[in-house]
Amino acid sequence: MSGMKRVSYGYVSHTEQAIIEELTKEERRTQAIVYVKPGCQKCQHTVAKLSKAMRVQTITADERDIERFRKRGYQSFPVVTVYKANGTHETWCDLRVDKIKQYTEE
Repeated sequence: MSGMKRVSYGYVSHTEQAIIEELTKEERRTQAIVYVKPGCQKCQHTVAKLSKAMRVQTITADERDIERFRKRGYQSFPVVTVYKANGTHETWCDLRVDKIKQYTEE
């Protein structure tokens, strides 16, 4: 067991511990989910800018998504939800340069 470290779930090597710690940090980072429509320039711009500051997952909106967003009062795409490291989130729609700058200029 030399070179192994006891942690709450068993023994791990120093390399494994470093990987686990990095993954744990990754989970706590800010990330975004962006619903897009095909060919939407505002969507492409939003994804490109946010991707420089955080992990971004894009989802192409289908008719059910579009209807769900309409019912919530969102009138245009993209629909962006940013999940912050502290557990909170923020949602907006359309190209919002002011919102994007909050995350890309920190």
